[in-house]
Amino acid sequence: MPSPAPPHKDAHILVVDDTQVNVKLLLALLQHYGYHNSRGINDPRWIEPMLEEKLPDLILLDINMPHLSGHDVLGWLKTRWAEQAPPVIVLTAQTDRDTRMQALDLGARDFLTKPFDQQEVMQRIRNALEVHFLLKERNDRAILLQNLVEERTAAIQRLSREDPVTQLPNRRALLAQLDGLLQEGQPALLYFLALEGMDEIARLHGYAISEALSLHLRDRLHGHFGEQATVGVWNSSKWLLITRQPLAKGAVSEQAQAILRCIAQPFAIDQIKVHLGARIGISHTGMPHQSAEQLLRLAALALPDSSSGWRLYQPSIEDALQKRIRLHEALRSALDQQEFFLVYQPKIELHSGRVIGAEALLRWVHPQLGFVSPIDFIPLAETSGDILSIGDWVIDRAISQLEEWLATGQVASDFRLAVNVSVQQLTRPDFARNLLNRLLRSRLPVGALEIEITESGLMQNVDLARAQLKLLARHRVSVAIDDFGTGHSSLAYLKTLPVSVLKIDRAFVSNMDTNPQDCRLAETVIDMARNFSCITVAEGVEKPEQAEMLQAMGCELAQGYWYSPPLKVEQFVEFCAGRQRERAAS
Repeated sequence: MPSPAPPHKDAHILVVDDTQVNVKLLLALLQHYGYHNSRGINDPRWIEPMLEEKLPDLILLDINMPHLSGHDVLGWLKTRWAEQAPPVIVLTAQTDRDTRMQALDLGARDFLTKPFDQQEVMQRIRNALEVHFLLKERNDRAILLQNLVEERTAAIQRLSREDPVTQLPNRRALLAQLDGLLQEGQPALLYFLALEGMDEIARLHGYAISEALSLHLRDRLHGHFGEQATVGVWNSSKWLLITRQPLAKGAVSEQAQAILRCIAQPFAIDQIKVHLGARIGISHTGMPHQSAEQLLRLAALALPDSSSGWRLYQPSIEDALQKRIRLHEALRSALDQQEFFLVYQPKIELHSGRVIGAEALLRWVHPQLGFVSPIDFIPLAETSGDILSIGDWVIDRAISQLEEWLATGQVASDFRLAVNVSVQQLTRPDFARNLLNRLLRSRLPVGALEIEITESGLMQNVDLARAQLKLLARHRVSVAIDDFGTGHSSLAYLKTLPVSVLKIDRAFVSNMDTNPQDCRLAETVIDMARNFSCITVAEGVEKPEQAEMLQAMGCELAQGYWYSPPLKVEQFVEFCAGRQRERAAS
């Protein structure tokens, strides 16, 4: 009656014994007990190529053999295969302690003593295989778990360096690539792309369209530049393009223009046509002492203000930024430190030569920076929001100064002082009411204070400006439009806004005596103002010929260096007195 199949009947068992009879006996015994995957060899020198081809699950190994002893084979297995070596049961007729200890020291698992006891042989084989396959299963599980961990780790690392929408390199991967290029000393150009319109498209059409647009842009840039460039995503509206090429300004210009053209072409997504714009700032690895973060910062710093433009970083850009930062820091405390003051440019009535008003202009002198031009600090104050507190100070100071002049008779009773109001002030819902409250608390006659607003500022929020200006007009506060004619909607808002003064921009005045077109433009503005019952004030009058031409055209008032530059208080009072004496003498 055949024996039942053993638990590991498919185990690969190798018998190594120089005695052919012993090999045949053991193979027959294994076959009888259900092990059908057994082999035997008489020459131990064959064991090495056999194991290189495939490792058995168990080796039955004789100790005393020619050419290579069982101890030699055990030593080779330990050296060559280490922990992967198959289990070995030693076959020996020697039962001395030294033989056993040496075999155990070399990794033998068990011993079978010749002559063999069949049941003992099979039980020891079964035990060895049981332990071997148990350890193998655990090892396989450990390897599987390790592989899963490695795959997951690799996936996490890939995701940590990849934009989730486009699968392009993200900021971490881009910085790593730039670091590598810097360490290798490789030339490279970094194009920092500020995409314009992406946020608006997401809000208008939804984020699905926005994400599809990102994928289309990725494919378009890859299709255009191929392997020549690395395209990556810094954030949803800021992308990077890195090319491995040295700085050559002609090539940079050509490349930048190609990127802009590539982005500017319309995208068709789900039957919707959308457009993107871009600005590009550029830096390069040729600059000394740079890091990846610094290269990125310089490229971002080089972004031009104008859409569809590009700019290569130059040290002067950073100098301008440092100056801007210093100005911003100084601006915060300028009001408290009483560094601001007003100057006054006279407004002259053309037909009489009388000083009938002035424009209050803000000036700033800093203890360390010296005189700071309004061209530099006014836009900065508007951006930072400091213009609100500064504008309040200007109005209060102008009211106070005009009260003093009127009280002492240093200006005529119908004198009108104009102050400039920023768009941030004008679009505060309480601006007009607060201004009226100040005027009510003052000693100024009605209409003595005039506010000037720029045409471009007015158009930023026409509806709110209209409500504010109508309230002021009901209380007879005159409203002047500064730089008139340089905007885009002059006729449209003149019909609905309570404007009483139009100021002809100096761009039309400065060359009107030599440029017929400028002359016609100035005349057109004057005629337009007359039709809307507005007074005209010409700015930038610097020649007597200009004053004569303006008067002939019907312009009422003028200001400019032909009459006087902006003056401090004492100088302004002297100027008014001098003009009065001249008129009296004539």
